[in-house]
Amino acid sequence: MTTPHDHGARQHARPQEISHLIAWMRRLSDAGIHRADPAEFAAFRQAKQALLARIGHHDRTQAPAGQPGDPLD
Repeated sequence: MTTPHDHGARQHARPQEISHLIAWMRRLSDAGIHRADPAEFAAFRQAKQALLARIGHHDRTQAPAGQPGDPLD
C-alpha cells in the first residue's frame, strides 16, 4: 500500500483511504497473521496508526467547545 501524502495531522482522512486500509487488513487476515510478510504487516500497522491519528485529530479539532473530545479535555 502506498501511504497518503504526508501533510501531517491537518489532512483529513478520505473515505477511500479508510476503505483501502480495510481491504489491506482483509488481505492480511486472509493470508493469516503468521504467514503475512513481516515488512508488509509493519507497514500496515504504521499506516493504520497514522490514519487513526489523523481521524482522532480531526475529531478533537472539530468538536464544539465543552464537548467530549475538546482539546482541553
